[in-house]
Amino acid sequence: MDILFIAANARSLVANRGELIKTLTHQGLNVGALVPEYDYLDTVKDLGIPIWTYHLDRHSTNPLQNLIAFWQLRQQIASIAPHSIFAYAIKPVTFGVFAARLAGVKYSYCLLTGLGYLFASTSLKARILRQITQGLLGGSAMLSTLFIFQNPDDQADLEKNWLFRTFARSIVVNGSGVDLNAYPFSAPPSSPVTFICIARLIQEKGIQDFAQAAAQVKAKHPSTTFLLLGGLDSTLKNAISPTQLEQWQAEAAVDIIGKVKDVRPYLQQASVMVLPSYYREGIPRSILEAMSMGRPIITCDTPGCRETVVDSVNGYLIPPRHATALQDAMLRFIENPDSIQAMGIASRRFAETKFDVVKVNQAMIQAMQQTRPETMAFSDQPQ
Repeated sequence: MDILFIAANARSLVANRGELIKTLTHQGLNVGALVPEYDYLDTVKDLGIPIWTYHLDRHSTNPLQNLIAFWQLRQQIASIAPHSIFAYAIKPVTFGVFAARLAGVKYSYCLLTGLGYLFASTSLKARILRQITQGLLGGSAMLSTLFIFQNPDDQADLEKNWLFRTFARSIVVNGSGVDLNAYPFSAPPSSPVTFICIARLIQEKGIQDFAQAAAQVKAKHPSTTFLLLGGLDSTLKNAISPTQLEQWQAEAAVDIIGKVKDVRPYLQQASVMVLPSYYREGIPRSILEAMSMGRPIITCDTPGCRETVVDSVNGYLIPPRHATALQDAMLRFIENPDSIQAMGIASRRFAETKFDVVKVNQAMIQAMQQTRPETMAFSDQPQ
């Protein structure tokens, strides 16, 4: 096994790492993956690589439970005996690098796909856990071969930590990228104007701001449509409640679609993509898919999100937690429908130049090549 991926979840392994895995295998590397057992999906078999499951409770802060999970991960890595690991997301990174080193694995590649809830929340618990996490990431930096960030804000925040700043070798890439062929351009409709929000249904994604702005805009422009796509995770304390969803549905401002396997038919119906997130994103995949299909973007001027918009060129950046600013941005599209087409074309061009998954993966692989361990014998050029 040349490289073992330690996945945050099965869906992201397929959707976000699938093209990278395909490129690595085409270059002749033997690739495998560990996937959390709690959300194992049969679709991971389509990757055509060996798959194992491991225990990961992404929400647990219980020290004993985490220590047991860590030791089990070390044992699994030791039994697989890869030459290197590729871990992504905070918990797989903080657990994976230490577990891999104890298992005798010398080379560790780490991808931070956003800093998440801990780095966005101001609660006392979050601040305490943030300090612990920063220390663990600093320790991971001492043992890792390469840290990869998806936006410069995350890199700058972690480099405030002395351990990380001193020992980490890090680069920034443009998110996970998007397959431009899988999400082809189509002209966005402008009559009626349809706004779509695609996100996990949690508070930090700005879902309530979307619903509040939708209600205000629809009162002024009744023909306007609002679509909300996303899965509900009732295990999260910050999840949107089923009662709240039922209320929005009853108010008839927002069409609650729920979780779907394929967002493309809904994006084709949409005029504008909206993600008013104040979650610490890497770079939101939902925005990249919408850009690839030629949709203007309304999102917040926050880490990860701000990377996707040149304000007034392919969309609008708004302050976080500001439903009124979101409403104003929506009204600008309704009152100037010609801008939808122009900004949609700009989004597609932006996706082509900056977020093409081929370019993003090539940047990661080239950085990994520069470490040049004998066990990572990449070919000089991707096939």
